[in-house]
Amino acid sequence: MKNHDLSRALILFALLGVFSCGRGWAAEPQTLQTQMSMSGDMDVDVIRANIRDNIFTVVLVYRNNGEDRAKLYYNFGEVYYIDDTEKKKYHVLRDSKNKWLGAPMNSAGDISKKIAVGGKQLVWFKFPAPPATVNSVNLVIPNVLPFEELAVTR
Repeated sequence: MKNHDLSRALILFALLGVFSCGRGWAAEPQTLQTQMSMSGDMDVDVIRANIRDNIFTVVLVYRNNGEDRAKLYYNFGEVYYIDDTEKKKYHVLRDSKNKWLGAPMNSAGDISKKIAVGGKQLVWFKFPAPPATVNSVNLVIPNVLPFEELAVTR
């Protein structure tokens, strides 16, 4: 292969890689479980439920499937999970300044977002980890059907 043919091949390969991925090389996250909002206009995906350093992190993606802007509003104090083994309830952790460990939130500890039609919103929380014997939890988020038997990875 001549040098200019090799250069063309490399440029074509690079362009195909960039444009075929749409957002670069990052793959879409895998959905662990999906539930519907109580209003029926949003689906909520859990894309992470893992424990590291004795902290349980949950990441959600809210997807507006409705025909109007969807409103996402609740206080982080209303979010919790119940472990499937001991049936103990765990709330979102707070930092040394008594602020919830999660995002996005306003200064009152609320999430208050509007999601455009077809739009998405990421939300995350940090909880104390359940005992090592717990492999799944029931996650409760306001205005969303419960995530039951949500698998936890360690």
